[in-house]
Amino acid sequence: MDIDAVTFPALVVADDGWVQQLENKEELSTWTHSALSKYSRRHLVLYDSRDRAWQITSIVPLNRGNKVTQLIAGFCNSKIPVRIMVRPIAETPLLAARNALVAAIDADNDILTQFTEAAELKTAVGTAESFESLIGVLKGKRAI
Repeated sequence: MDIDAVTFPALVVADDGWVQQLENKEELSTWTHSALSKYSRRHLVLYDSRDRAWQITSIVPLNRGNKVTQLIAGFCNSKIPVRIMVRPIAETPLLAARNALVAAIDADNDILTQFTEAAELKTAVGTAESFESLIGVLKGKRAI
């Protein structure tokens, strides 16, 4: 499935500590070459406003261009349009989002935990019961 299956706003959670609330799919429509290289190999979860969880299965450039164009764009780290494919996560969506957040908190380099201790943030994430409450917890703890 493509990204159109996801209902925005949504929360994106990467296993390296990147957590961000996205208001629309256009926020994921262009990526820099370095982000594309990094996150195409990472575990990324989207948790949407309908309380559904999605795993991003692929992020591919729409236009590959010739080798010279690719080299220049890579050197300049310019943004390129991408196509994102997702698959629904079969387990409980909220649990999948919580598990992804715990992994992100563990891998965090003080972005998520600059205002709240990791253990406290994990406990707070564990109390969320829906998309809205999870966003509220993360905003309340100033993690997003």
